[in-house]
Amino acid sequence: MRLFEESLGDARMLPKAVLWDMDGVLIDSEPGYNEATGSFIRSLGYEFGAREIAKVTGVSYKNLAAILDLKEPPEKFMHLYAEILMQSVRTTIHELIGGVTDFLDYFKLRGVKMAVGSSSPRELVDYVIDTFGLSRWIQFAVTGSDTENGKPAPDIYRMCAEQLEVLPSECLVIEDSRNGIRSARAAGMIVLAYAGTNRCHLDLSEADFTIQSYSQEELSALVQWLDLWLTASL
Repeated sequence: MRLFEESLGDARMLPKAVLWDMDGVLIDSEPGYNEATGSFIRSLGYEFGAREIAKVTGVSYKNLAAILDLKEPPEKFMHLYAEILMQSVRTTIHELIGGVTDFLDYFKLRGVKMAVGSSSPRELVDYVIDTFGLSRWIQFAVTGSDTENGKPAPDIYRMCAEQLEVLPSECLVIEDSRNGIRSARAAGMIVLAYAGTNRCHLDLSEADFTIQSYSQEELSALVQWLDLWLTASL
């Protein structure tokens, strides 16, 4: 890790906080979610394909039925869907996305505050944080269970900034979906798109900067870009 750190050097300017989406950013959960969600939705007699995936990726689990216009009892559907997501993670996710801990270490060592802002249920987010030891880096999480309005509304990320006691403009959000990117932009934050898990070719063009992997080269490019971006905003 020391050689990795030394080769990067230090930026003059970094955000005061980094806010991490979870699914598709910290864990590669979207393929399992899409398969489990598709089976569940189709079992109820509805379609679930590429168009539906684009609509719901990144949104709160509480809002999925309304977004897809499903005529199901809201509370029952939400409970069942939360269980399906949890089961998917328990059975398919056994590690964090490769290289992400280098990014987490980089920001932690420089005193940058960090939180998770996820649309997933509280129980699921807590499970991932506990299972993979994310509390070493992450101070807390705001989840889809904590706000009335999920992504692409800005509520989750605004709540993160409030709890970290930083301004929205001082936050960098790392996202992997169009809905998540729009949420962060609506909150007035800088947005980094992580495209390494974008198998469904979602539109990430509204992000301020994009990386393809959590590699040393991508972190170096991000740090240089942040330095220029934040210096120019002064």
